[in-house]
Amino acid sequence: MEKIKYFTKDPKILRYELRKRRKDLVFWTSIIVVILLIFIFISSKDFSFFLVLSSLVQTCAFIIILLKVTNLQNCGGLSANTLICYAILLFARLTSTLFYPGYLPNDNAGTWLYQLSDIVSFLICILLIYLIYFKYKETSDLMLDSKIPYYYLVIPSYILALIIRSSLNGNAFCDINWSFSMYLETLSIFPQILLFTLKKGQIESFTSHYVALCGLSRLFSLVFWYDTYEELVSDDVYFGQYVGYFIIGAQIVQLIIMADYYYLYFKSILKGQAINTMDI
Repeated sequence: MEKIKYFTKDPKILRYELRKRRKDLVFWTSIIVVILLIFIFISSKDFSFFLVLSSLVQTCAFIIILLKVTNLQNCGGLSANTLICYAILLFARLTSTLFYPGYLPNDNAGTWLYQLSDIVSFLICILLIYLIYFKYKETSDLMLDSKIPYYYLVIPSYILALIIRSSLNGNAFCDINWSFSMYLETLSIFPQILLFTLKKGQIESFTSHYVALCGLSRLFSLVFWYDTYEELVSDDVYFGQYVGYFIIGAQIVQLIIMADYYYLYFKSILKGQAINTMDI
């Protein structure tokens, strides 16, 4: 509160502080405006819009990091293992949501917009992986990023999905893939957070926004599934009665993983400075 009073008591100080944070303010204002426009003009304003919103925010995160990489021609600070995990989980989810309606939102935008955003996210992930490993390989941090290979996260997530899954689609393969995508999404950001801790220096603003949006996507997903997790309960598969709790738990685990990062992220915005990796 004291800092806010200090900013506002002198218009010159306030203008200076706002200019210092101009990029962050423009970024978050743009995200909020886009979300409101979609909610007002496309959505039916059903509660399931939170799930659509989760997918849209995730797509925004990948678009932002793609713009950063292509504009700067630099993949520094970007985890290939995180992107591979996202590509795998998005493909797995699309094998379920493109052909069956079981896990699609009820909102008017729920079918086509949710599916479209996941398709766009998947394609961007593939493109980013190509840029990291080939076009801009000399700028990437592949050596530092090798501490946790993607398969360390993929294999346990799939095994868990084989044991604890829902059955809303009535197709075991697609139901397992959907559950797998939810479990893997919990852990996918971990290689990126680890890379931050291993790479010294400051986190570039586009990269910090990308990670923040990935976490925000999980928050919206948690809000949705917290209200509807009972719909995932299935009595015709082993441990099906527990799947809703595991999906909720998965969302919470990712937010816990990112808690320290979010503290530093908002602290850096308030200070108008980039996040220092030494603090993570």
